[in-house]
Parts: sequence; structure tokens; C-alpha cells
Amino acid sequence: MSANFPPTQFSARGKTFPLPQYLPDATLGVVRHLSSQEVTSLGILGAVVNTYHLRVRPGDDLLKKLGGIKKFMNWPGLIASDSGGFQLFSLIQKNPKLGKIVDDGVVLYSDSKQQHKHLFTPEDSIKSQFAIGSDIMICLDDFTPPEADEKRLEQSVRRTTDWARRSKIEFENQLITHGFSGWTDPNRPLLLAPIQGHNHLAWRTRSAAELLAIGFDAYGLGGWPFTADGQFDYEFCALNAKLTPDPAIRFALGIGTPQNIVKLFEMGYTIFDCVLPTRDARHNRLYTWSENLEKLPATAADLLKLATESSDWYGSLYINRTFFAADESPIDKNCDCPTCLNYSKAYLHHLFKIKEGLAFKLATQHNLRFYAKLMEILRT
Repeated sequence: MSANFPPTQFSARGKTFPLPQYLPDATLGVVRHLSSQEVTSLGILGAVVNTYHLRVRPGDDLLKKLGGIKKFMNWPGLIASDSGGFQLFSLIQKNPKLGKIVDDGVVLYSDSKQQHKHLFTPEDSIKSQFAIGSDIMICLDDFTPPEADEKRLEQSVRRTTDWARRSKIEFENQLITHGFSGWTDPNRPLLLAPIQGHNHLAWRTRSAAELLAIGFDAYGLGGWPFTADGQFDYEFCALNAKLTPDPAIRFALGIGTPQNIVKLFEMGYTIFDCVLPTRDARHNRLYTWSENLEKLPATAADLLKLATESSDWYGSLYINRTFFAADESPIDKNCDCPTCLNYSKAYLHHLFKIKEGLAFKLATQHNLRFYAKLMEILRT
């Protein structure tokens, strides 16, 4: 293990949650193609929803009326709510006519002529997250573009600090409004601040220091974790981990592959969220443990040793390929998911070929169980 000593559990809203955890994407209150009961039966203990998208539909007022997202989707476990900042940044980057980022927040245009606008502020994000009723709330931050020059770096870090400070003030106001005694109330939700500054040492160090001075329950890996040539930037992730004290809760936002997760866990990260397993399932890609394994690793130490010695401890297959048409074996002999226990590669191949919706369900179940099993091993 690294010099970091990550926590093995944390408490929020009076409940204790084990760590590490992988949170699948439930942007609008649903993990696509599965019910909440089907997701939790796979060993998934939490999910992440998107604040901005839920603010648009079904809306804050309806979520409040219905008792929050957990009651709405009948979800018993952990819920983290993304602030919506990265999604808004992505939309505006793709089409600047949709809005712009300013010091007050994110300006969004509702018509092509940009005559009608709406300002989404850090305070708005926090109010919406209380309507959602999440266990971990995330401050709105100004995502640092990978190609940012010095001026944009400074702007991103300054705004992220300012928005985090405003978020915490609104968070504390909302605590009182919703019947909590304040920041020291053990039954309150947690507040997380993402660290920005891309891979620039001075700016990321400044961002972390300013956020630590304000004080939050958890800190996120903000920014783009890839090098200019598209390689995953582990050095960048290690730097970010070292900037927060032990035993901090470190949330690896938007990460990642099984290999990413294992390496970042060793750095001290304990919460991960990523669209890969569910999105890949819809595109025929299924994760598998290496065929060379006689049995799965039993403990975190076993898995870390295995991942250090070899990069092929896991793999993937594309079930739509022709040679699976007559394959009567399960997707993975070491997997205990409902798909592997009941169906063959040939059947799943057939379902994808005829474009049957059941294909997405069975594939998603398998990939999520792979990630859940990964977390179970890392918790051992």
C-alpha cells in the first residue's frame, strides 16, 4: 500500500457506508435498463445522480414533494449528487451558443438568439441537491480545461475557491432550513469540493490549500486525468491525493477502468464513479477476469499484488463477434452474476443481434457485478 491510509467507512445522514465504493451513473434517477432492486442485488451500494439534469426534470419542487430521489427511485443505499458543473462545461464547450461561464456562475441561453438567459449559481446547485436529498453533495466548480493558459488556470482556480466558499455558506443555511443543527450535526449530508488546476503543480497545490482552508468533508479529483497524447495520467492523480490529509475521503470523479481504480485505491482514493461499465454494456463490451486465474484474489493485498505484476489480470470481450454465436459457456467462469449463472455467450450474442432490449439488461448486470466484486475484494 502507499503512504496514504484511506478510511474504510464514513457516515452521512446517520448511516454508515463502507469504503471503497464504485457508484454507477444514475444521472436522472435510474441506472439504465435496471431497477433499483436489480442494481443493489448485484452488490452495488451507491449511485451518482446529476444535479442539473434532475433540476430540469423532474424538477426541485416535485422532488421535494416526493420525498427526494431515494424515495422516488426506491433506492436504499448511498446517493452522491454531481453538481452539474462538468456537464454544463461540456455542453458549452461543444456549443458556445448554449451559454458561458462567468464569475457569478454558469449562464445558459434558452434560445438560439441568446436573448433569454438563466444563471445557474453555486447556491442554486446546493439548493437543488437538498431537494434531491443526497448523502454526498458536490460544490459547483469551474473545470480547468486541459489546454488552459495561465490566465484561464488562475480564473478556474479562483472561481473554484469562490464557488466552494459560497457553496458551503449556502450548505450551512440549508442545513438549518432542513432541520439539522448545523455543520457539527452527525446526521447531516456531507459536502465535497473538487480540486482544480489541471496537472500544473502550483495551481493545483493552491486550489487544494484554499479548499482545505475553507474546510470540507471530502475532496474530489477535479479536471481531466489524461495526458496530451491520451494516456491516463497517474502522476496527476497521485499529486492530487497527496494534497489532502489522511484520512481524507478522496473521490476520483469520473474514474475509471478497473486498472485505474486499483491504482488510485492504492494512492488513497476510496470513491469512484464512471459510465464505462454501463455504457460499454450497451455497446457489446463485457468485462472478464483473466482466464489464467484459477480463482479470484481474496483480499485487497492479493489484488494489488496481481495488478502490480501484470496488466492483464482482467480483460474484455465483444459479445457481438461471430465466434460467440455457438459458444455455450458463460461470459466469465469466475462471475456469479445472474447473467453468467443462467445464460450462455451464444444466447447473449443472439439477443444483441436481434436488438432485443433484454440484451442491455443482461450485459449491464454482468459489468456492474464485475465492478461490485472488485470493490468487495478491495474492502477485504
